[in-house]
Amino acid sequence: MPTDPATQPPGPNQNAEPGPNQLAEIRTMGYDHSVYVPTSSCNLCQALGLSRSTWFEIDLRFAHEAPPTHAELVLVARPPRMRAGAGQIVLQLRSQQIGGLDLWLCGIDRRGVLGPVQVDASYRRRGFGTTLVAAALARGPGYRWSTTALDQSVAARAFCAAQRWPEGVQLSSPFYCSHMKLANGDNE
Repeated sequence: MPTDPATQPPGPNQNAEPGPNQLAEIRTMGYDHSVYVPTSSCNLCQALGLSRSTWFEIDLRFAHEAPPTHAELVLVARPPRMRAGAGQIVLQLRSQQIGGLDLWLCGIDRRGVLGPVQVDASYRRRGFGTTLVAAALARGPGYRWSTTALDQSVAARAFCAAQRWPEGVQLSSPFYCSHMKLANGDNE
């Protein structure tokens, strides 16, 4: 009988979904005492030394949807008052806003503009700003993106450099389509 697992024929459950014991080996649950919220970690990602191997559990919903009573960290999308106008994505910790950004989306021209990412100073360097950017970009997959003028501080430039921007994004050079301009009150 071969002892090398690679030479053994596949067993009956090798292609099945991982069971509870296997999932426990893949993911570790934790708790971040600095913000008092649950976390999850990918054990393989940590073993490989990859960044972003630990994340916060975030509840995603629209502003009009009430969060469940157990949600501590909630990502809320506030739609614009009119199509192609400025909406917001905010991050709330125990119902208190700790970060947010403005967002313009035009489904007709398939364009998106991100406003400045703002996170309360006491909650920075925890991935909340990256979460806000990722949530905004997820609202317009395949869109052509640009950003408003970026802060030129060292911290802001480091944050910007660490983001996974879509191909062709225009940083610090917002491109507002005609629908966005109309929604903003620009008649030009």
